[in-house]
Amino acid sequence: MMDPWTGYGGVGDYATSNGNVASVRDAAHLIRDGLPPDLTESIEDTGEEYDLIIIGGGFSGMGAAYQFHKQNGGTGRCLMLDNHAVFGGEAKQNEFDVDGYRLYGPQGSNDFGPPPAGSSSLIADIYRDTGLPFEYEFVDQDRAQTTVRAPLENYYGMYWEEERYDTGYFVGEGAEARWVINPRQDNLARLPWPDDFKEELNRVFRDEEQFYEGADLDRWLDSMSYKELLEDVMGYSPRVTEYFDPVIAISMGGVGADVYSAYSAKDLELPGTQAPYRYDSSQDDHDVGVYSFPGGNTGIIRHIVKYLLPDSIEGSATFENILTNPIDFSALDRSGQSLRIRLNATAIDVSHEGPTESAEHVNVTYYREGRISRIRAKAVVMSIGGWVARNIVSDMPAAITEAYEHFHHAPVLVVNVALRNWRFLDRLGISSGRWFDGFGDFFSIRRPMITGDSTQPFDPDKPIIMTFYVPFNYPGYSIEEQGALGRAELLSKSYGEYEAKIIEQMTRMFASSGFDAQSDIAGIVLNRWGHAYISPQPGFHFGTEGNEAPKDIVKRGFGRVQFGHSELSGYMSHTRALTEGARAAAQLLEEVLS
Repeated sequence: MMDPWTGYGGVGDYATSNGNVASVRDAAHLIRDGLPPDLTESIEDTGEEYDLIIIGGGFSGMGAAYQFHKQNGGTGRCLMLDNHAVFGGEAKQNEFDVDGYRLYGPQGSNDFGPPPAGSSSLIADIYRDTGLPFEYEFVDQDRAQTTVRAPLENYYGMYWEEERYDTGYFVGEGAEARWVINPRQDNLARLPWPDDFKEELNRVFRDEEQFYEGADLDRWLDSMSYKELLEDVMGYSPRVTEYFDPVIAISMGGVGADVYSAYSAKDLELPGTQAPYRYDSSQDDHDVGVYSFPGGNTGIIRHIVKYLLPDSIEGSATFENILTNPIDFSALDRSGQSLRIRLNATAIDVSHEGPTESAEHVNVTYYREGRISRIRAKAVVMSIGGWVARNIVSDMPAAITEAYEHFHHAPVLVVNVALRNWRFLDRLGISSGRWFDGFGDFFSIRRPMITGDSTQPFDPDKPIIMTFYVPFNYPGYSIEEQGALGRAELLSKSYGEYEAKIIEQMTRMFASSGFDAQSDIAGIVLNRWGHAYISPQPGFHFGTEGNEAPKDIVKRGFGRVQFGHSELSGYMSHTRALTEGARAAAQLLEEVLS
């Protein structure tokens, strides 16, 4: 029976693990609100002991596991605890069977850029060891079927590379033209917006002015919000800030520009940060260098897991098999393996066994299937977000506890809509779209990656996945309130309520071009991520008033516990997550496991 809050999860191994499903939500809230006495009084000590326990099975956890494996030559004892039914964190996929095609969409973590093949970086090592290709091919476009230009990943129809692909702005029923297609081709001339506003946007898009000459540009940017940079330094009106608010909220920050560090906006190559995004019409799609696997960065996670646990994904280690074959869940937590992955296991307490300075072990207590168990390890990597870590590491030093008070997080909803056809988009001439009222803000389809026999079609008369990234943006409130208000909205509605909103919005935008929800939609999956993004406020990166940056305090760890997660870089990406997880494991291997 389908849970009315979680809703339909698609098919395949990920059908019970679409975002933070009800069971994950309930287990997390159990920790937040306190466990009932009957559970806390019946903790089972399993007697298990490991060299390293990793809390969290996303990219940072995999980075820690990879580092442990590399430095121990595949020996040692490592256990990964993950609170979901499938490993991967936000790097999971939704799967649909539609009219004879298996379709894949990203639950969250989406795009990647391969490192240079000759690089000696951690990421390049992971590619080489796990068999990830350094080059990819995509379905050739048959212009007799469609002339619509679609990105090779899900974000580049919005702001970045918007000129390269066919993006429409939906400007509403009352406008003379409901959709304005490729508005930047003629400098926004066809948009029914005030001329002075369009002039401002064109100037900010050109981004030709330099506003700071000092050598400490990054620290200067981190001293203000992006709204302050746009309005107080660059002289733009609040309307320009409002244009960029959803861009920040969808892509990385989850909050408004009014509370978001201008240095973090530099990571996004936004105007005024002296790291400008530039569209180069001489490049082809491959030259842009940003791609997506059919199921987003699930493809990378699956390669790492297959490398660490060869039996974890059925079949030989070919590219297509790793992307599409079933997971052998029985192979994840086998006794005797150097790495074990234990799913549906929610860590509820982590603490040293005795005084931190002299302890030789760390106790880890976790909740699974109605029972609480305790295990121990020589060291622990916390590869989960700070909003969890600060609640379950019970002997955390005051300095780290206080530093974590400066970590703020915001939600996003990722919706994958399986379409039986996309002829209505072809009639409009778009692959991506933005709108400025109603439910959501941005959608995209993609030109598919070639993955062998499982390659998805790119034909308007055949099925495809349309992905919506839905922000919950509350500019004008404090950074704490923006995240809390967004989560309240994300969590308050049932699947049926969201389904109705999505269908209503799609009908509003596409009915005039032939869209019919009843016949064209094959399935809708919601992926709710309550703490999807770190939201770095001014001072997060370099500190304020001469004080050390909060993230640097946390990265020191304490005793036999180390913290590794992409939020410690202020930017939630798979490469930074892998890097932070590997760093945390390397520190423990050097300091307490050598």
